[in-house]
Amino acid sequence: MFDLFKKKTKFSAIKDLLKDHLKQLEDKKTLIPDDIFDVTKFSMEELLSTFESIDTLIIKNDFEGCAKLSRCILETSINLQYIYKEDTENRAKNFKLTSVKKLTDKFNSLEETTLEAEKMNDYFTGLLKDYEPEKNIRDKFKAVDSDSIYVRSYKRLSEYIHPVYRPQKIDFNENRPYINEIKRTIRSDTSLVTLTSLVDVCTKFDLDGGIMMIYDPEYKGFIYFATNPKKAQENMRSI
Repeated sequence: MFDLFKKKTKFSAIKDLLKDHLKQLEDKKTLIPDDIFDVTKFSMEELLSTFESIDTLIIKNDFEGCAKLSRCILETSINLQYIYKEDTENRAKNFKLTSVKKLTDKFNSLEETTLEAEKMNDYFTGLLKDYEPEKNIRDKFKAVDSDSIYVRSYKRLSEYIHPVYRPQKIDFNENRPYINEIKRTIRSDTSLVTLTSLVDVCTKFDLDGGIMMIYDPEYKGFIYFATNPKKAQENMRSI
């Protein structure tokens, strides 16, 4: 059973939970369409890797670095939620083809090419016959009813990705509303949006899921989150 209280570092719990869900996903691989499996596995691995990096930065009290990575977690999670909301197989395939589209765009920007490169580009172009440009991230937030998260958190975190002039560097040791909001987003909201995306996966493919407890000074008490609520209820009734 997943250990609710196992916590070696700030993000030990969410990292362990992601590893467990990756194993559950692998166990059901033969029952999941290839494109959906590939995109889901990729997204979970990206989330796990990013949380591991944030863990390193938070130990060093580098909240500015954490903010940059937290934005990546929000985007990866929302992409996954958007794919699973509807038309999942086609959306997963289209998401995979985005990397192919970028390759053809790079090729078309070249001033000189070779015959071999042109043949490869023709092959990639053929793969794109059903490709549709991906929605921008704001539209994806709206599509999964999370536009408030976009406005409240994603846009703020984006200020740490793109150069925004500040007369002085932010001191994250100060106790101010803005700083506390950013810290809460990094420490806890990233986990919540990740868990929400895992619910979609667990529900669709009947994974066992898991339960995680989240506590943050900015929250009113503890949050217990089950990534497969139905199975969690069944397990509770059997105890």
